[in-house]
Amino acid sequence: MLKDFFIPEDWENIQLVSNYHTHNYLCGHAGGTVSDYAEEAVENGMRIIGISDHCLPPLETHDAYFSAYNIDKHYLPQFDEAKQLYGDKIKILRGVEIEYFGGHSDYYKLLTDRLDYMVLGQHLFMWDGQMYNSFIDGTDDRSVAAYFDSVCEAIDSGLYAMIAHPDLIFYRLNKISPYMVGAMEQMVKLATERKIPLELNANGMRYHRNKYPTQQLVDLCQKHNARVVVSSDAHSPDSLCDKYMRALYAYAKSIGLNVVDEII
Repeated sequence: MLKDFFIPEDWENIQLVSNYHTHNYLCGHAGGTVSDYAEEAVENGMRIIGISDHCLPPLETHDAYFSAYNIDKHYLPQFDEAKQLYGDKIKILRGVEIEYFGGHSDYYKLLTDRLDYMVLGQHLFMWDGQMYNSFIDGTDDRSVAAYFDSVCEAIDSGLYAMIAHPDLIFYRLNKISPYMVGAMEQMVKLATERKIPLELNANGMRYHRNKYPTQQLVDLCQKHNARVVVSSDAHSPDSLCDKYMRALYAYAKSIGLNVVDEII
């Protein structure tokens, strides 16, 4: 939980510039179309809206989300409609949130050829030949280090414009060890070197009992002057510019983090 964070009474007056972590009805656990989010962004005076719904990574086979093979069917046409309606009022960017697994460059190229940017959301990661889930498997030093190693591999791939909720691996932990902080610091240093923004994610406060962003992530971003992007991780248009997002943005600015509003 972040120290010194609070939601000010005048939170509605905090102006937001952009958001790049925004979901869509296609993922099955969110609502709204690209046009819905663009309309909400325009009404709130934003300059840039990026939609980054979940896309199946190459090792996943379930059909809950769209994949690189059918992205043209239901997802990308929404952007054409939104740009016709709101393109003269706001910049609308095509993105996806997707895990990174090495050895699948052809699959990722199908996405990068069609998109403006990709967000790393490493909910799943490989370790010792097995698949792990960041929400439930970050329970000891070794698994946490394996997670941050996988994030570093993703940064090295050059595919991603930002790293979503990089501290998600601490979701089940009540105590973060110095070893774990050291593993995260290596990731923060690499992201800083590559100029890849790390995300402070408002959804961790909105729906996940302040599990993230963690104070440890904020401290490391301050220490290394890492680029930071504040995101709503909106799963409905009405959460795009809500009190959690506005307050987190104001908090990051107030403590002197290197906040960036444009990531592309």
